[in-house]
Amino acid sequence: METSSNITIIGAGLIGLCTADALITRGASVTVIDARPGPCEGTSFSNSGMIHPSQAQSWEPGMRRSLLRDAAKVTADLGARSRWLLLKHIKRLGLPVRPAGCLQIYPDFEAARAAQAEYNEIGVEANIIIDPVDTFGQAACQFPNDSSGDSRVFGCALAADLAVRGVEFIYEAADVDFRRADGGFNIRAASRIIKADHLVIAAGIQSVELLAQMELRMQLKAISGSAADFAMPQEREDLPACPVMDAVSRSAMTVFEDRIRISGGWDLTDSAPLLERWADLAPGLMWRLGKPLSTWTGVRPVSPAGRPYISETSIPKLWVNTGHGHMGWTLCAGSGELLAQMILEARKDRRFAFSG
Repeated sequence: METSSNITIIGAGLIGLCTADALITRGASVTVIDARPGPCEGTSFSNSGMIHPSQAQSWEPGMRRSLLRDAAKVTADLGARSRWLLLKHIKRLGLPVRPAGCLQIYPDFEAARAAQAEYNEIGVEANIIIDPVDTFGQAACQFPNDSSGDSRVFGCALAADLAVRGVEFIYEAADVDFRRADGGFNIRAASRIIKADHLVIAAGIQSVELLAQMELRMQLKAISGSAADFAMPQEREDLPACPVMDAVSRSAMTVFEDRIRISGGWDLTDSAPLLERWADLAPGLMWRLGKPLSTWTGVRPVSPAGRPYISETSIPKLWVNTGHGHMGWTLCAGSGELLAQMILEARKDRRFAFSG
């Protein structure tokens, strides 16, 4: 077990921040590098807010059912642990604790029943409900073991907390390169040279280019999703009590404390198709919401099997924590803890291994 290490993380999104938290808690000295001006300005910026171990199945079309099931089981297990850790962090940081649960609506009752059976197969509790407000009158699966929260508010609060605890942040480091040296790594970032015993790549889709510097090939797809934020309407009595997902469009409506967000989709570069879909699902509410205050598009890093890479690479002391797809907010705390245990406590876990 390593009692003291200098560890550098490339990536200041939710995954990188939670990895930093788990490492510094275990006594490591941590530096976090990011190309952007601050934390959570990439995929973490406009998340749906759902902490949903229930949604562990890959969205990748055409995958074998057996492969989907096996990947979903281990991802759901990590998600359950991560949700527990996240709720502890949220309370510790003094952030709002929202009611438990998420919903997913389906075109009809039979589709919801079929989905319920698939969820039960991977160990996820799902109840069938129909409610005029919470499910817009549609048949839905209700997941009592899911949660929600504002991921960017959490990430920014965690980054500030980490800085107080001694984590060094280097932002606006657009061109980062690194080389093996003295049993570890020399990393050049923002005109500085950082020496690290271990290096963690947690940079989302940019992880592919970073690993290529060491001639490692990582398979990740860049799958875009979109979001639109709306002002909170004056009348709030008929708003869903928890986030509502739509199985058809792979999107969700989340009522935050100060706004409503519609987000998600698979390979979308524009929020318009999502808004059209939700205008069909909830026409009265969407009419009241009017035009969005802002829209956003980001890129998710999606692995072929639908589960993340959390492991050492073939190069000693070079680690990866990426490929979380639509599960980044859900898995961030659990992923950070698992990797910290691998680095500092010699934990062995091949469930999320990267073969490169």
